[in-house]
Amino acid sequence: MNRITPQALYHLLPAIHRLRDADEGGPLEALMAVLAREGAVVEENIEQLLDNLFIETCEDWAAPYIGGTIGYRALYPIEGTDVGNRAEVANTIGYRRRKGTAAVLEALARDVTGWPAHVVEYFQATATCQHMNHIRPAHHLAPDLHDPLDLEPMTHAFDRVSHVADLRAIRQGPSVKSIGGKHNFPHIGLFLWRLIAKDHIRVPTTQVDGRRYLFDPLGAPRQLVNLPQPEDTISSVSRPEHVPGDISRRALDRDPALWYGPGRAFEIFVDDIGVPITRIEACDLSDDGAGWNHSPHDPISAADLAEIEAGDPLVPPANALVRVDPVLGRIAFPNPETGEVRTTFRTGFPARTGGGQYNRAATLTRDPGQALIPVPTLTHPTIQSAIDDVLPLGGIVEITTSDIFAEAVAIDAEPDTEVILRAANGQRPVLRPPGALTFSGGENARITLDGVVVDGQPFEIAPNGDGASPKSVTLRHLTLIPGLSFTETGQPANPGAVSLNVTTTGVELLIDRAITGPIRMDQTTNAELRDSVVDAAAVPARDSAEGLAIAGPAGEGDPAGSLTIIACTVLGRILARSFPLVSDSILHARGGTPVQALRRQQGCMRFSFVPDGSITPRRYRCQPQLAIDQMVAEAEAEAGGPISQAQRNLIRARITRWLRPGFVAQSASHPAYVQLRLASPAEIRRGASDEGEMGAWHLLAAPQREANLRIRLEEYLRFGLEAGIFYET
Repeated sequence: MNRITPQALYHLLPAIHRLRDADEGGPLEALMAVLAREGAVVEENIEQLLDNLFIETCEDWAAPYIGGTIGYRALYPIEGTDVGNRAEVANTIGYRRRKGTAAVLEALARDVTGWPAHVVEYFQATATCQHMNHIRPAHHLAPDLHDPLDLEPMTHAFDRVSHVADLRAIRQGPSVKSIGGKHNFPHIGLFLWRLIAKDHIRVPTTQVDGRRYLFDPLGAPRQLVNLPQPEDTISSVSRPEHVPGDISRRALDRDPALWYGPGRAFEIFVDDIGVPITRIEACDLSDDGAGWNHSPHDPISAADLAEIEAGDPLVPPANALVRVDPVLGRIAFPNPETGEVRTTFRTGFPARTGGGQYNRAATLTRDPGQALIPVPTLTHPTIQSAIDDVLPLGGIVEITTSDIFAEAVAIDAEPDTEVILRAANGQRPVLRPPGALTFSGGENARITLDGVVVDGQPFEIAPNGDGASPKSVTLRHLTLIPGLSFTETGQPANPGAVSLNVTTTGVELLIDRAITGPIRMDQTTNAELRDSVVDAAAVPARDSAEGLAIAGPAGEGDPAGSLTIIACTVLGRILARSFPLVSDSILHARGGTPVQALRRQQGCMRFSFVPDGSITPRRYRCQPQLAIDQMVAEAEAEAGGPISQAQRNLIRARITRWLRPGFVAQSASHPAYVQLRLASPAEIRRGASDEGEMGAWHLLAAPQREANLRIRLEEYLRFGLEAGIFYET
């Protein structure tokens, strides 16, 4: 269909009318332009009606209706995620034709949950006596102990070692904490990877000395994970290179080409030139006293190095290899490197939160006429030079690289202006200033910091030279490293050090999808935290719950301002003036009064974990108080009247002993940071307002994804088979 344009519609008029219209100044042409604009809207709507007939091009609202024509049953909607029903509707007929096969179950799990998946048919891994007419040469009764690589995935997804039959059921209940038997003829295992592969593209390394480097620019040990590759066919079952699993030393040693190179899991560059795969060697570079194992190796001669760079010989000598430890994220060169070393690699993480090279386009808005200055450029080689140019009228400073910026950064916004310092979409710059990162502003000034990582120094919101304060400060997709920076073991370098300090008054503070250490703020501050993590940053990490996470500038005994906390995880004690709303959150604290509000008459806490002994506003369906009240009500119903205080105390002690959140890790350098363990109580894993999990990863809707998958298994699992769901990460 031809697009209706003002010119095309105008030229449909007789020439005499167009001539007279030109003499009159073109009022008829202006009318045709209005009609053409409205006609284009109708035309686009007609075209969309045609597109809505096909699942590949229809709008989201039409997908369930198309599914209804083939008997598709809609699942629970999952808001705020990239999981939809379009792919499943498109593939439903194909799934039904191959119903019950391993490939279909695997594809179905991916479409329904949005997580990479692998299916195991356990009859193939159960030890049996083989029939002479159907011999399977690869089906051994006992593993080959000569090859340790085959033993690495035991009990996990790609375990190919035969096991004796286990007659226990392969549990399918959504709240089961222990898994029953796997290896049996009717059992199917669905393995899911919840951690995403977080990109680090062409980022600087951390130099230990002339030969030794760390992949991570922040200096923490990092387990490298795979960049999932597309599968060969729709009827194939995934292999290790198709899922975001951890890369082991033995796996890298057996087949470096599977993991290293362009489009693979990681790559090393020297002066922007990729190190050839023939020079990559897997190695254990763990600590050995003050140095690393197997490092440094004997230096290579200049003549041999010249031959290698010329491509001869094809197989470099051992002392010319670049040794890589994918478990610790370490690199050892044969000779001191004079060029710049950069890396591309992936690490695991629960969600796209904090600074990262992921898509943030939805939040990178720009008003008409708003100035935007990219850095670094020849005109603005430093961030501060660009900030100085936008300060008089306001504007946006956008960092376009994922480099380390070791410069002082300060913003003092003019009254009634908006200043935004942000990373470009898909970039993760690291700010490493020599002193505190300081933001201030005049009356009605608005300041935003978006998409960066602050390393080594705190972030401070302070009054300007006139004593005025900005109206609002927004921190979005930001990482203020708990403990300011990482040690070589990944622990906080400065345990308990304040990451965010608000010393001015009357600020409206928004922290959205951020990770930060302890926060100190003035009583007049109104703060809102969404989908974020606040960590008291103690050593060891499990003691963070006893630290002080949020309080006033003076620390102990000094309350912070008004706190609104929605879908957040806070590790440490909180002392605040008031809590207008706490929802779907985990306030994990111990010692003294874990969470305290000075004003209990206002505000509400709902569907959250609030430690026993806290002094807060009224609570609605908060744990463990809800479980305690229910148990007391049951005891009183059984006794036929009120029970004694001693019995109440006994019930409280019993419940608080087990009803508490359990995390896979509480260290900010760990891939599964504050991810709830599967053994955590169901009251927390499914206790949010939408029956999702409480805490910062509520946005992932993990329980809803699992529930949808269990619904689909009832439809697609072949009769006589039982399936179990297992989480690899």
